[in-house]
Amino acid sequence: MTAFLPLPRPRSEGESLRVQHGLLRYVREAAASGTPLPGEFDLTARLGCTRQQLRRAMSALEAQGIVRRRQGSVTTVDPIALRLSVRLEEQFEHTELLDRLGYVAEVETLSAERATIGADVGAAMELPATTPILAARKRWRADGVVAMIADDALPLPPGYDDPVDPDESVFTAAARVWGESVIWEVANPGVSTLDAPLAELFERDPGTPVMTIEVIGIGASGRRLLYSREYHDPDIVSYSVVRTVRPPWGGVPRG
Repeated sequence: MTAFLPLPRPRSEGESLRVQHGLLRYVREAAASGTPLPGEFDLTARLGCTRQQLRRAMSALEAQGIVRRRQGSVTTVDPIALRLSVRLEEQFEHTELLDRLGYVAEVETLSAERATIGADVGAAMELPATTPILAARKRWRADGVVAMIADDALPLPPGYDDPVDPDESVFTAAARVWGESVIWEVANPGVSTLDAPLAELFERDPGTPVMTIEVIGIGASGRRLLYSREYHDPDIVSYSVVRTVRPPWGGVPRG
């Protein structure tokens, strides 16, 4: 079982990210409780940063619409804008997604083996059940708490004998194995409860509800390059979808 942490960054960049990550924790707390953010003096003390560093981080969140600042007034959080930073129709590596929310993210490979795709996943991928795959199970933590588990299936070309690094991103591996990148995904969200084996891996009680996402990654050629079934703790990450309302916007819906 191998754990990976983000690569070291230059000191100035790393310090800015540290302040922004710390600020995002207070932003999440304020959004959950419906209260304003602490004042500037309080935040600089809690984050161990200068006022200039705090203001830069605050400006970045203000540009995204996550915080609202007014001269002489408290700073408030827009929970809708905060949720829009994690959108279901946008594809992110889970480590990057958790990083965007200010969590300290870790990923570990729990298992990896060569296998066959099987009838169920094969039907979704339009491949024979005997198609060889690299099957990997990975787990992500946010501030040390399990946030997501993914079961990935990467189909392999017939006779493919090159080594595949199970710790590599499934998107990077798919591009290397097939010579083309995933350019779009079909993501089907759902809800399930954890059975005993998954609950143990999630470090939760059996029966705990989780969000599920079935993902099929497709390349420019139309080839189905990868399959993943993901389990997400909705208390750690909540996803939003932006939908377009068709004109006329002022019209009254008719039954």
